[in-house]
Amino acid sequence: MQDAWSRRTVLGGAGAGLMAALGTPLSLPGVLQGQLPAPLQALLPADARGALDLVGELLKLEQEAKLLQLPLSKLAFGNGAIPTSPGQLYELAMPRLVALVDRSEAINPAFADKAGGLLARLHRTQYDVPAAWQSSPSAALSLRPADEEPGLARAEIELPNAIAPTIEAVLPPISSSLKFAALADEYLAWFAAAQIRPEHQDSARWHLTMMRESRGRYQALSKQVGVPWQFIAAIHGLEASFNFRAHLHNGDFPLSLRTRQVPPGRPRIWGPPSSWEASAVDALQLMGFTGQSDWSVARMLYRLEAYNGFGYRNAARASPYLWSFSTLYSRGKFVSDGHFDPRARSQQCGAAVMLKLLDLGGELA
Repeated sequence: MQDAWSRRTVLGGAGAGLMAALGTPLSLPGVLQGQLPAPLQALLPADARGALDLVGELLKLEQEAKLLQLPLSKLAFGNGAIPTSPGQLYELAMPRLVALVDRSEAINPAFADKAGGLLARLHRTQYDVPAAWQSSPSAALSLRPADEEPGLARAEIELPNAIAPTIEAVLPPISSSLKFAALADEYLAWFAAAQIRPEHQDSARWHLTMMRESRGRYQALSKQVGVPWQFIAAIHGLEASFNFRAHLHNGDFPLSLRTRQVPPGRPRIWGPPSSWEASAVDALQLMGFTGQSDWSVARMLYRLEAYNGFGYRNAARASPYLWSFSTLYSRGKFVSDGHFDPRARSQQCGAAVMLKLLDLGGELA
């Protein structure tokens, strides 16, 4: 007999309503094996069908990991039901897939590839091509702000209570300038004021744990490219969903092949192939982040916003690329077709928020 947990896990509220309307009994094993009745498949929107598929595959992988007796991971996050609402799926499923990769990559690479491939698919549901690639996929340098340096492209802690400030009253307004000198004080004021929203605190703690656990890999890469490990960690989260089995450029999987999405065909040459670090060197060079000086907080935030694009600033809105999960951002997002949707909400933790988490833990300096 199917229990309430199975119905909620697989279909969520909307799917359960459709199921009731059809009078179709469903079992969790049946859905996981792709046996969703055709009438129900036809009624579900495409994004809901995609979410359902992702949830089913994730639950199968978690069951397989249990049968293989893979070791537990410090990156474990949540268990049981996963809402299939596209508006919640990424934030809850991404850490669980990262944990599966972490549990297996040292002892069962084939399983880690399955989890890494699914993580790459999930990443595509949130990934938008940064402005630095849109006009010149081969080089981020084309979007370099005029006053930037040559070569620039555009332990658990207690999190503070998230009391939303009145941004207009306590913070400098969003400037329309694109010059660093005019924006530095704004970045510092916003960084100081940013607090974690209550609904994202568990996820924020997970991001902090992830960055701490992967610090060694980020630091080793940092020594090669001269980019702070904290900055690399934030880029890795946003551009590849912390997937060490995918390219840092855009989260494309697998590492044994060059990238297919923008920027395509990267790295041109990298050795050894299939090495995350070797590919990541190419990504950071192409992004324009290597060879830079001044890695102050304000300069890091400027580089991140310039790379992702100043579209939100031009519209006098907080960029989710920086401020998502904080009290300084609620909703509004440029969606995949390039149009701004005021109702859309980013499910990714913003780069400024990740840096703030490290700062609160004394790990940013």
